[in-house]
Amino acid sequence: MGHVSVVIVAYNSGEFIRRCLATVGSGHGEVVVVDSGSPDGAAGIARDEFPDVRLIARSRNDGFGSAANVGVAATSGRWVLLLNPDAWPIDDAVDQLVQFADGRPGLGATGPLLFSAEGQPQRSTIRPPLGPAPLALWATFPRVLSGAYGLWRRVTSALRRGRVRPAEFLQGAALLLRRDAFEQVGGFDESFFMYGEDADLCARLRDAGWSVALCPSARFVHVGGGSTRGDSERMQLELLRSWLRLIAKLKGIGEAERARRWLLRAMRVRALASRGPRYRDVVSWLASGRAGELLGLPE
Repeated sequence: MGHVSVVIVAYNSGEFIRRCLATVGSGHGEVVVVDSGSPDGAAGIARDEFPDVRLIARSRNDGFGSAANVGVAATSGRWVLLLNPDAWPIDDAVDQLVQFADGRPGLGATGPLLFSAEGQPQRSTIRPPLGPAPLALWATFPRVLSGAYGLWRRVTSALRRGRVRPAEFLQGAALLLRRDAFEQVGGFDESFFMYGEDADLCARLRDAGWSVALCPSARFVHVGGGSTRGDSERMQLELLRSWLRLIAKLKGIGEAERARRWLLRAMRVRALASRGPRYRDVVSWLASGRAGELLGLPE
């Protein structure tokens, strides 16, 4: 397993990182934790309880993509397993991922099937709302759509069990990357602070001629929200900012501007329905300029 490096990006992940490191730190060679200035002691857990793990302690949080790029650059494995601190492999899932990837020379990235701690199937691939109407619909009815997707996911998981599936966008919670491919496309785009950087990376890998696929034999637990608990409105703002940036990169700044206008209307409706200050910051940001201005991109 010496040709595999594990990179864990941590921020306020003390609740989970111990379990993650206890699982991947045994027999998986090089393990690097990049802590982005966590105030909750996550870095101390990695440093004091796992002496074989290399800790890169950063003074501030510059975003997931930035920390992941630092972590990958500090490793040497031919394959890099990028792992959230609230995710860990079930049984020999890391070996399954590597075996799957080694047998496919054109594969740039692969990911496992993801399950909750209770064993329920999670989203192993991403379906970003890449358009004005899909984004506005998602922002207006997130719980309804999430529940419908969860039901669809459980049904299709049973029907497709064991089948190799090409994937347009993989979840970044557990992602095995071919180093050559990752370096060829320039790693993660650090303009994504959080969310969307995994979808953007998958798109650029495919554009460069690499394939992206889901490995059906590998299974990981993913608790979810291990680094983003607390300020839910800020997290929503970052998510919407990332989706707009992804639309701009994949479909152009004009489409991103149309999506901003649709999204502004949708969030104003949600703000009125909430009868309180909730969503005020999101609405204020969306109304403060055109998409190019908000994202720092030319129009």
